[in-house]
Amino acid sequence: MNLFWAKTTLENQPGLSVYEHLTNVGCVARCIAEIFPESLKRFHLRPKEVSALAALHDIGKISPGFQQKCKAWLEENGLVDIARNGRWCAVMELDHGVVSHSAIQDFLLQQGIEINQAQYLSAILGAHHGRIVHIPNPRGIKPSLITENKSGIEWHEERQKTAQKIWNYFDVDNSAITFYPESPALWWLAGLTTLADWIGSDERFFPAEHRAENNDVPCLAMNALEAIGLHKIQFFGNLSFHDLFHDAKKPEVTWVPNAMQEKTLSIVNGPGVYVIEAPMGTGKTEAALWAAYQLLVSKKAAGIYFALPTQVTSNRIHLRMNAFLQRICQVKTSSRLIHSNSWLFETDIGIHPVVTERLNTKSEDARVWRDWFASTKRALLAPFGVGTVDQALLGVVAAKHFFIRHFALAGKVVIIDEVHSYDLFTGTLIDNLITTLEGLGCTVIVLSATLSGKRRRQIIPLPEDIEIEVELSYPLITGRREGVSLEPAAITPPKSRDVRVDFVKNEQAVKEAIALAKNGGSVLWISNTIDSAQNQYRQFMKQVPVDIPIGLLHSRFPFWRREQLEDEWMERFGKDGQTRCGSILVSTQVVEQSVDLDADLLITELAPTDMLLQRIGRLWRHERLRPIDSARICILKEEKSLDELRQMEPKAILKALGSKAHVYAPFVLLRSLELWEKQSKKSTGVSIPSQIRQLIEATYEERESDPESWQQLWLEWFGTDSAKKMLASRNTNLWQVALEDEEGLQTRLNEIPTVALVLCRSLTRKEAVFIDHSTGLLGSDQYLLATAQAIHKNLVKVPDYRFDLVGLSPAFSDYLKGRQSVGIVAENGMVEVKGLKNGIRFFYSDELGLVIERSSNEEEI
Repeated sequence: MNLFWAKTTLENQPGLSVYEHLTNVGCVARCIAEIFPESLKRFHLRPKEVSALAALHDIGKISPGFQQKCKAWLEENGLVDIARNGRWCAVMELDHGVVSHSAIQDFLLQQGIEINQAQYLSAILGAHHGRIVHIPNPRGIKPSLITENKSGIEWHEERQKTAQKIWNYFDVDNSAITFYPESPALWWLAGLTTLADWIGSDERFFPAEHRAENNDVPCLAMNALEAIGLHKIQFFGNLSFHDLFHDAKKPEVTWVPNAMQEKTLSIVNGPGVYVIEAPMGTGKTEAALWAAYQLLVSKKAAGIYFALPTQVTSNRIHLRMNAFLQRICQVKTSSRLIHSNSWLFETDIGIHPVVTERLNTKSEDARVWRDWFASTKRALLAPFGVGTVDQALLGVVAAKHFFIRHFALAGKVVIIDEVHSYDLFTGTLIDNLITTLEGLGCTVIVLSATLSGKRRRQIIPLPEDIEIEVELSYPLITGRREGVSLEPAAITPPKSRDVRVDFVKNEQAVKEAIALAKNGGSVLWISNTIDSAQNQYRQFMKQVPVDIPIGLLHSRFPFWRREQLEDEWMERFGKDGQTRCGSILVSTQVVEQSVDLDADLLITELAPTDMLLQRIGRLWRHERLRPIDSARICILKEEKSLDELRQMEPKAILKALGSKAHVYAPFVLLRSLELWEKQSKKSTGVSIPSQIRQLIEATYEERESDPESWQQLWLEWFGTDSAKKMLASRNTNLWQVALEDEEGLQTRLNEIPTVALVLCRSLTRKEAVFIDHSTGLLGSDQYLLATAQAIHKNLVKVPDYRFDLVGLSPAFSDYLKGRQSVGIVAENGMVEVKGLKNGIRFFYSDELGLVIERSSNEEEI
């Protein structure tokens, strides 16, 4: 019998054998494992057992269901008729991952591995394509069997013989295999196996043809890792705080750490979980990176992942991270930007897998290669990454390839910024993530300016007597190392400043904004919805002189335009903005946290207290000359007074609050309104940061004095949050059928499904001209990266309830998942879209983004 094939050549001939592929992958796995000695030590593992187990992943390819996929192999072995008559293509062990699961469990039991280990190991090794097909079963699983075997091949025996050959190749000690169901090592191995399979299938290093007898496979594996960039990083030692963070443009200025930063360095000195609560603009990012640097040089960390709430904040921190890495790494190193749109900057996919078989349709082929182009899973494997928290959270929900993220994050410093800003659904996932990362030997640093005591206790529970002592302490560092809570460290707060609080009508706020802009001031206006922001921008455009820049930022711009606007306005409002002048920026919540914006005046719609405090963090952020005497926040007045809202029924309250009641919990909005109106009556307004803790606790405290209608809204809020928590807990059952692997889909609760609307100037069967004037070739038999990127740079997400009918767009279905549509933009901005509901019209301009006009008065959420 000829060798069983694992990879076919470009000519569809049998190529690399199963045994050759298994040894390739096993050697790659060993080289990868040796890069992470701390993980091996933590999990009590040895490289040779890890590599042998990873190698077994594709043993199921020795099966009729898989081997029949290569017609040339059937012809070589005289099996064409037998395969056809036996219907090998339909019933004979088609899923080689399932066959691997079954065969590996049988083999491990034969080696004397106890059943509790064997059933779990076989399940995760058989899931290397990303999905758990069968949950562990002590009785094993049995794929479809051959009822009448006329091939003469004893498939089960061949699999066991090859597995034994692999076992001997890596010289395994059976007694050294210690993987138990609850151990983080299990998913770490699953991730390592998949990564090793990706690299071991890369045709640049392991061609599909049979390899020469004298090939040094471990050497090939090491060369592959070097070429891809998976190797140990060398760091400069003994760098000071000034060395890490000084401004190269101001060499005369010496950077000295503040009290919070020094305390962080002394406490965060090993793997564990740490919470740093400190005011906005006090250098929490630098504190976390300084501690991370010390862990890297002391070999207590394998890398850094900086997790942020939004793509905008990720993009900004990414620039700061790269500057940091240039100073600490001996060889030029950069961080990977990791979120659902970061692939739009890529020019090469990095890993080039050999295909097992040629797919039948362009659509199937396109989807496979699109996933390689856009794979945030692989980007997360880089030693240094900056991205959304969602990318880490996809490791704790049952999303496809979740275990890749376990392996990718193991042993790293994971910095989670602005943890206060998530609802209970995402917050529950974050708590699960923190526990998971702790088990993987990570150093988890949680940053927040506005964390409530209740939320902190969910992350770091403290003994009750200690908790009472630190309840109102701020700034504060709490932590847990090796499961033991550390003594909380209260820090002397920076000097407070007063921020005047005024409630003003929209018309008055507009006048004040224009007056200050004319006087050279920078005005930041934050709306809670896109529609509100667009309407406010229009209002300014009618009243503001043409020489005063007016900007608009929200999420309904196509990607290319949003990037332009972010770059312009982040620089204009930045610390050293070279283009700073009298100007007005209208934005949604995309600018309220983790971005370095500095405004002279803040005007905002009502929002929860923690969000208002975050918005204040963009006000008078840096020391500089200003055209006004004091910091001031103007909160737009509600149509109904607080007294009226106390007397109204719940439905009437919701109507009075308007669209913001669909964005934030109505009960929290009412509490916030009550609290901030009290502050507005004080001559000093609010004192930041000394009042931050007090304001947060007062907003969320339990009390019985609220009006009955408010209490009803609280009960609804509590019930909704309880349901969210239950859903989050269900989604973290990693043994269930895999969920879709898409940022936000499993990690944020968006109750409004969306449609991907691609904006084009013209569209034919062969070419699309997009709104940014770029072009994309269509109808090709190949998947084109340039076309894929152009499509995604020119789409916006719109609520699907605006459509009567949405179907797949034939022009772009090879490049887009889910519900999609095409909008042809005319010269006058009118967007022609099929399937819209009656009374709905779309318009587009580079200034406003996509505008949705409707016949009703309903405001867009």
